[in-house]
Amino acid sequence: MLFAYSCKKTKIATQICLHNSSIDYLKRWAVVYTQTDNYDDQGHLLKSIIVYPNGYFQINIDFTYNLFSDGAPINGKWNINENCQFVLNPKTNIERRFSVIQLSADSLTIVQAINYTKITEHYAAFTCPNYSSLAYRWDNAFTLQASYSTDTLYQAKYTHPGGYFRFNADASYALSIAGITQNGTWGIAQPGCLLVLDRNKPNETSYDVQKLTADSLTIWRKDTTARINYLQHYVRHK
Repeated sequence: MLFAYSCKKTKIATQICLHNSSIDYLKRWAVVYTQTDNYDDQGHLLKSIIVYPNGYFQINIDFTYNLFSDGAPINGKWNINENCQFVLNPKTNIERRFSVIQLSADSLTIVQAINYTKITEHYAAFTCPNYSSLAYRWDNAFTLQASYSTDTLYQAKYTHPGGYFRFNADASYALSIAGITQNGTWGIAQPGCLLVLDRNKPNETSYDVQKLTADSLTIWRKDTTARINYLQHYVRHK
């Protein structure tokens, strides 16, 4: 029975029952950070680790979800159980149960307890990029490249291809890799806030925008022919 023992050993703040919430949680949430706390069998904190992954968590009205975080998308179903826990992939061997401890229009915090470990995931409301937020030159920092097969995602490797993406305010772009420059048009497509190059052309390419700040851009795409996922990190050109 998942959580039967762990919930006694780790302290979780009073949870919010989403059944009774007047706040809209059925939207896209950007990952802020994840905190993992490890306890001993007396409930004393042994170690706390905080990581800052890229990505987002999208909760859909049709009881499906999409989770993008550092490498590849995870899709599945969700529900709310009789204990007001938020459950991913219910009644499967990968079921995960969370307590919702914070919810506002701008933030979501959920907690999962497993044995002597408490995992707290912090999210903020995701802002879909627009033309003005992307219309800069973005220099390639690095790319995480992960091959995949039908049921396996292999370990990602770092590459440093160099080059840049330049998105212009007139909806044109220039993409430079290894001294070769490609030009075309770009835009933002809905649903999903997708960054699309050369829409409705034979070379159309779509990217999922995982994270956008004033100084950095992270985008993800899947090459279904080569069976490779690309997580591309850029920094704004100075």
